[in-house]
Amino acid sequence: MPTTEIVNTQQTLQMGTHAEKLQQTMQQLPSITAQQIQEEQVAVNELKQIEVQDPEKTEAADSISPEAKRRREIRLRNKSKQNNDLEKALPNSTQENVFKGDSHQGQNINLTV
Repeated sequence: MPTTEIVNTQQTLQMGTHAEKLQQTMQQLPSITAQQIQEEQVAVNELKQIEVQDPEKTEAADSISPEAKRRREIRLRNKSKQNNDLEKALPNSTQENVFKGDSHQGQNINLTV
């Protein structure tokens, strides 16, 4: 004669719901983990945007390098040429029509509350 233990029906039903909850948790675990990793990455990126660099870790610009010095000089020359071109492009009439009003205009404000 086979031996079977007496099983409580309520325990069996409770174990079924626990097994379902466990199964749902196991199914949701990868998506929840991915969501947490994504939130951590967003937080790290935000910190990188507002983070102030430690002055001890900064390195001086390599001004000794002749290549860097030459590039800088070219960039400054080009910039000065553009500024000169813009100044020459302005017609003299617009420079003469600049408002020459009261010299005290905008310097004093009287407020009464």
